[in-house]
Amino acid sequence: MSTAVFKPRGDQLADESNGATRNYLNAGFSAKSWLLTIDHKRIAILYLISITFFFFIGGLFAVLIRLELLTPQGDLMQSETYNKMFTMHGIVMIFLFLIPSIPAIFGNFLIPLMIGCDDMVFPRVNRLSYQIFLLSVVVLFASFFAPGGGFGGGWTAYPPLSAQSQYSLTPFGAPLWLLAIALEFVAFLLGGINFITTTMNARAKGMKMYDIPIIVWMIVIASLLFMLSVGPLIAGAVMLLFDQILYTTFYNPEGGGDPVLWQHLFWFFGHPEV
Repeated sequence: MSTAVFKPRGDQLADESNGATRNYLNAGFSAKSWLLTIDHKRIAILYLISITFFFFIGGLFAVLIRLELLTPQGDLMQSETYNKMFTMHGIVMIFLFLIPSIPAIFGNFLIPLMIGCDDMVFPRVNRLSYQIFLLSVVVLFASFFAPGGGFGGGWTAYPPLSAQSQYSLTPFGAPLWLLAIALEFVAFLLGGINFITTTMNARAKGMKMYDIPIIVWMIVIASLLFMLSVGPLIAGAVMLLFDQILYTTFYNPEGGGDPVLWQHLFWFFGHPEV
């Protein structure tokens, strides 16, 4: 039987200046050293901090929703603001916490360690994935604070609530929401490609397919499911964007469209992920 040979890790090199062991925690303490890192463990920690922060932001939205529901009157916010708050709570909890939590954190941190390689095969792509994820967050909150209002069509964005301008409250709310989700999907696609390629091509010498730990297989399969299911949602999102800004009728029954079509396309992606 062949024995796996594990390569020495680049983050465990000795610092010749003081003899101390340099690792991912003490390699640098500035914000630049963290945001521009290509170390998979640092990127995992960045995801952990970011996703935990978004969890509390989503929880804050939930608290505000519950406070508003204490009385029948609109004491805390107007109905339009409530719709936006309810929408953002769902979006933050699902897209910024639930979906990326396990793959982004555990996948980045554990896959190279468990298969015996130094880092992801595309470390700069891994960093770019996190940076695009942050950009998607900026765009998402921009949709909430868009001039004149924001997107309040629910986190599932069912037409006609998401396809008609009177429900999005502003011409920018719904399109910005779609752009934010698209950017996030790009980030996850880049991460998934890295996970799969690293697992298939960067394993330690002697490690066979059946030697790969089950948690690594779980993340790889989740990445494959994402890639296979995201296509119909992207197509549906493009049609929804056309309905919003070009006044097409893909989801408008008056023009021969069907609002239920979006539900099929959305949940073809949503059920495997969630």
